Amino acid sequence: MIIDAIQEYITAYHNLSKAITNDQEKQYFVEHADVSKATDLLENLISSKTMLQPAFELLLKINKEEALYIVKSWYLSRNISRAITDPVEDLDIIFTDIKEILGEEELDKLLKNKKFLKKNMKNKIIKRRLREAIRFAKEED
Repeated sequence: MIIDAIQEYITAYHNLSKAITNDQEKQYFVEHADVSKATDLLENLISSKTMLQPAFELLLKINKEEALYIVKSWYLSRNISRAITDPVEDLDIIFTDIKEILGEEELDKLLKNKKFLKKNMKNKIIKRRLREAIRFAKEED
């Protein structure tokens, strides 16, 4: 039973990996997806960090408000210095996607958001890593 479930997972993961990185598949998804259902599924992938980058990219394209809400609530408005997992590691790619898909103005607006917890900038390591993520996104073209 477990062996079958593992095999099904590996097969599904492989199929998802091929589909979610295929430009034609992504374009079809953006144009035809049921936004409500797709948003729930993409949020699940993002929260489980399963193919976070392509899932976040798709979410930005189909539901900008929800994608930005995730960044604000999961990353910027909570004390990430106390997080068990490393939430900063993905921000360089997330910020870059926001800039590339929504534009630099939208990224700047997000970074100036009052929900950005100042406590995170008091932690030297978090502050340095956040600045690196921001610099990476700003310099990427």
